[in-house]
Amino acid sequence: MSLFSSVPENHKVLHFCDDTGSRECLQRFLGGQGFDVISVGNRQEFFDVINVAPYEVAIVDIGLSNEEELALVRYLRTHTATRVIVLSGSSSSHDCMEGYLSGADNYLGKPVDFSVLSAVLNSLLSRCAQSQRFHDGCSGSSSSSWILCKANRELIAPDNKRTPLTTKEYMFFSCLAAGADVVKRADLLEVLGYEQNEYGHKRLETLVYRIRRKARTVEFFPLITHHGYGYSFSMDLILRKTC
Repeated sequence: MSLFSSVPENHKVLHFCDDTGSRECLQRFLGGQGFDVISVGNRQEFFDVINVAPYEVAIVDIGLSNEEELALVRYLRTHTATRVIVLSGSSSSHDCMEGYLSGADNYLGKPVDFSVLSAVLNSLLSRCAQSQRFHDGCSGSSSSSWILCKANRELIAPDNKRTPLTTKEYMFFSCLAAGADVVKRADLLEVLGYEQNEYGHKRLETLVYRIRRKARTVEFFPLITHHGYGYSFSMDLILRKTC
């Protein structure tokens, strides 16, 4: 049975890797799972294909000198709606943070366990499908943005469903609305007045758990956890004084 048996076939995946053997190996695996895979080995090929057709997921293999590849990740995050998986030979916290700050949705160490990569791809594609269904359902509304209302201390979904927030929950979303792609856990602890230790991290996780419980009535809730690093909001979040 295919590892992707729950995922419809013919999803478009872009794979960037400058090593021919690794590129061909992964392309055979993903092609065998029913994916429409385009593999490229240099920047010119990358831009030739990314500017012609949209891709649901891009897998970017980072080498020892990673600045060129991270520039491609930043381009994907800035100019496309493509989800990005970074494969890296480095497991250092610094390189992992650089990957996420550049725009990666997931950061996997090499050598890559194909079963783990399968699970990550499955998760990203399911998230894309949820997001598309959400937008389709809201296509009659005037905006697809979420609103963070200061006066009423509410989070307002595009379909106008309103979620009341506590002071701490409002502060949490204010950080996410500030513009950074991913807000680091340490920065959230500081803003929320939580301790910079294990107890503080547990308080933050409890806060996020309460938020997710409140938002259960919303079909698609775009709060994303970047495990061990921070949080982001995958849709526009606009701060308004009154609503």
